[in-house]
Amino acid sequence: MSEAAQGQRAPLRALLVEDSRLDAELVRVQLERHWPGVQLDVLRDEAAFIAALRAGGWDVVLSDFELPGFTGADLLAHRNVVAPKLPFIFVSGVIGEDNAAELLKKGATDYVSKSRLARLAPVLERALREADERRARVRAERQLRQADRTLARVLDALRDYAVILLDDEGCIQFWNRGARMIFGYDAAEILGTSAQRLFAPEDGPAEALAAEMRAAREHGRASDNRWLATRSGERLWAEGVLTALEDDEGRPNGFCKLVHDGTRRHLAGEALRAAKEEADRANQAKDRFLAVLSHELRTPLAPITTAVHVLEKSARIDERHRDLLPMIRRNVALEARLIDDLLDLTAINAGKVSLHKERVDMHQLVQAVVGMVADTLGEKRIELELSLQARDPFVEADQARMQQVLWNIVRNALKFTPVGGRVLLHSESREGEFHLACADSGIGIASDALARIFSPFEQADADVARSFGGLGLGLAIAQGLMVQHGGRIRASSDGRGRGATFAITLPSAASGSEQPAAAATLETAQSERKRVLLVEDNQDAATVLALCLEEYGYVVEHVSTCAEALRAASDGSFDAVLTDLGLPDGSGIDVGRALSGRLPVVALSGYGRDHDRERSSQAGFAAHLVKPADPAQVHACLSGLLSGQASPA
Repeated sequence: MSEAAQGQRAPLRALLVEDSRLDAELVRVQLERHWPGVQLDVLRDEAAFIAALRAGGWDVVLSDFELPGFTGADLLAHRNVVAPKLPFIFVSGVIGEDNAAELLKKGATDYVSKSRLARLAPVLERALREADERRARVRAERQLRQADRTLARVLDALRDYAVILLDDEGCIQFWNRGARMIFGYDAAEILGTSAQRLFAPEDGPAEALAAEMRAAREHGRASDNRWLATRSGERLWAEGVLTALEDDEGRPNGFCKLVHDGTRRHLAGEALRAAKEEADRANQAKDRFLAVLSHELRTPLAPITTAVHVLEKSARIDERHRDLLPMIRRNVALEARLIDDLLDLTAINAGKVSLHKERVDMHQLVQAVVGMVADTLGEKRIELELSLQARDPFVEADQARMQQVLWNIVRNALKFTPVGGRVLLHSESREGEFHLACADSGIGIASDALARIFSPFEQADADVARSFGGLGLGLAIAQGLMVQHGGRIRASSDGRGRGATFAITLPSAASGSEQPAAAATLETAQSERKRVLLVEDNQDAATVLALCLEEYGYVVEHVSTCAEALRAASDGSFDAVLTDLGLPDGSGIDVGRALSGRLPVVALSGYGRDHDRERSSQAGFAAHLVKPADPAQVHACLSGLLSGQASPA
């Protein structure tokens, strides 16, 4: 034995049974030579030997064969009873080969002749090594059994999870308590049977199990999310995985199937998905209904608007009734605005508003909105003060949508400001942002109402709703559009009767050359009369719109269907086409697709959602106007498209 090995080992404790003092000393010398510091106890009687065995703590027993009053065989028998794992080596001068072989059969570890004591060290070394290996093996086996018991307890504690071990053929080898609780089978009735019985009959159990095991072998694991069957035949939604197992040498060694009963969650998810799909269908149906409703409501408003325009320009009206036509025009515009508000709110809530951003001068937009409310200012004798102090009034925004925000804010201020009141519009540039505040001297807002005035269909209180009317959509739409622009809108008030302030904030546009929009020039007369094909199935709307366009100098030919429009366009020479989209024999979209490559085609429709505008744009339309369109707006659109354009031959 090496010195290093000797230094690492604890001192040897040996029990020697020997009646010869000389032989005992010779054995001691041999042991001391190889195991310095050896503890050697020499005994001479059988009773002392038994007592020493029972006391324990020995590494080896060395014994002579012939002893006074007993033999080494008797001692071996005692060892087999008291300490059967303790190495037992005979050291004798008279033991024969036959006796040695018999003693080895009875459990002796080895034997050494006294005449060859030099063999004692290697024999003892081998015996001790084998004893160590045996103890290590026993300890490992004990630890493994303990680990198995611990694992079994852990797996049984997983009551919400079925842990199932399968062999390579898919037969069940292990079945924990969770599996019994989930599937209803006792271990005794299912161990050794095929896992096919866990699959639903309609899935083809044999094929389903084979496919799952094949996928697990190919990919290491296979998803087990599927319907399985319990002992009673009920279905359960299994959430789990089948994992392929291997032995220490990498050979296939069965599978582990882990299953959780997710039936309740799966059914809840299915119900939620079904509810969402139903809600989506209902939402789509609502959108279609609102689109059709808006079209049907706008269509009769269009001829009223146009007829009022004609009467205002040409009819002689008694002085007492002169205010009736503006009143009709304002109320028609109000009805159209309510329709637009409903559609805008629907689009904003659904995230379907498309913004076409450009560099916009907010001061210019404020001036335009002030012009739009001029009639209201005059009627209520409200003083409107402009304090446009922003150094940089330019923002990146959708000009039409931002004008809508400003119009809603200003209209709201005028609505709730009494006759003779005051409204202030003030702008400033601050920390890279454009700020605009609209302050009025109106009825004010109670503190508890400030939190809800931006909610759809909400107003400050019931008294306000009764006194001033309205649907409570304008501020909700303004807030939605500001959020989509990356801006903010807030309201403040010192209370009822003390006015209110609405302020918007937008990031200023990147510095660049100012490009103010050129003002459109509306020509009331044209050096050359342009020919317009009007496609409209509503006779009233067509008649009054044709009269208005003729007042602006256009030559108008009216048809009522898609087929008539295409035939007229092929037979005559027109400068532009103005078409409704909802026609008796099809859609005006078809007219646009057919004619937009030859001349400008403008949609004039009661359908005004972003989706409708996008659809007409993709079909080649040059513009999309929404009914009821003011005749001046129609003329401005046609004039802009036709300016500088020669009549086709």
